[in-house]
Amino acid sequence: MSTDATAALNLQIEEELLPMAGGVHGEIEAIVTIHLGNYVYENKLGRVFGSQTTFELPPVGRERQPDVAFVKLERLPVNVEGNVPLAPDLAVEVNSPTDDWSAVEKKVLDYLQGGVRLVWVISAVSQAVFIYHPASRLIPKVVGMGDELDGEEVIPGFKLKVSQLFD
Repeated sequence: MSTDATAALNLQIEEELLPMAGGVHGEIEAIVTIHLGNYVYENKLGRVFGSQTTFELPPVGRERQPDVAFVKLERLPVNVEGNVPLAPDLAVEVNSPTDDWSAVEKKVLDYLQGGVRLVWVISAVSQAVFIYHPASRLIPKVVGMGDELDGEEVIPGFKLKVSQLFD
């Protein structure tokens, strides 16, 4: 088998094993990134990262790639190349219709045990956001279309209407 044929076969196998996020998922991720990024950078609060960024969560060896993440400026090492060697302050996951909820809860638990202070799981299907804190573990506060996401003490002053995620 030629090198090109082998590469094409490997890509096909990867695509079958790892379903790609759809358009709705990508658009919600972009909306959060735009609003959060604008607020964070305008107020010089920290850095916002996209879904290709790997965070190394304590204990050593646990790696996660949230769809969107925020790290406070004072916690971020200068010019991080490669994996970010700490947990983000905020981790955002956009839940796809094909996601297994138990796998989502495992991610949330990893984030919380790894030091993430606030986790938002956005569900396009239910048009709601599940908000998790370390103290509440896997019992989320749920906000819907008439509600607002709040950065709380993690990103003071940040607000985003849930309806803006699904318009």
